[in-house]
Amino acid sequence: MRDFDRFDRFSANIGEMMERLGIECDEEVDSYFGRTLGSVIRSCQACRSAELCSDWLARAPVAVSRAPAFCPYAERLDGLALDQAVLPPRRHTVH
Repeated sequence: MRDFDRFDRFSANIGEMMERLGIECDEEVDSYFGRTLGSVIRSCQACRSAELCSDWLARAPVAVSRAPAFCPYAERLDGLALDQAVLPPRRHTVH
C-alpha cells in the first residue's frame, strides 16, 4: 500500500472511531483538547492495528461506549469521550 493510501485509510479510521465514541471535532473541542486530540490522531495514523480497526469499524454499532480493547490508544480515546461528555454546555452568542 502506498504511503498516501495508508495515511488516508488510517485517517478515515480515527474519524469513524471518534464519531462512534461521540467525540466531536470543532473549534471548542480543539481548543480544549488540542494536544491530546492531535496526539491521538497522529498515533492512529501510524498504528499497526489499522487493518483490524477497519474490520472492527465495518461491523461495530454506530455508537459505542468504549474504544475496542485491541486499540493501543483506547484509554486516550475513552478519556477524550468522557471529558467531552462533561464539558460545560456551549454558549451561543448572537451577533
